[in-house]
Amino acid sequence: MKVGDMSIGKLVYDYALGMTGIVVSGAWIEDGTDTGTGIINWEWNVLYEDGELQGADTGDLQECS
Repeated sequence: MKVGDMSIGKLVYDYALGMTGIVVSGAWIEDGTDTGTGIINWEWNVLYEDGELQGADTGDLQECS
C-alpha cells in the first residue's frame, strides 16, 4: 500500500511524537472508547522506537534517508 511517498516498510520520523518508526501496515482504526477518546481513523500503523504500535497520519511522517 502506498499513499503519497509513504508505504509499508519505510523508516519514518514522526513529527507529532518526535520518534522514528517503521510503517507496518496501512489504514488502522484505534478504539479508544474505553478511555474516552473515541474511534480514531489513522492512515498508517507504525512500530515506534519505544516498541509501541500506534497510528499515524501521512502529514506527520517524513521518510528517513
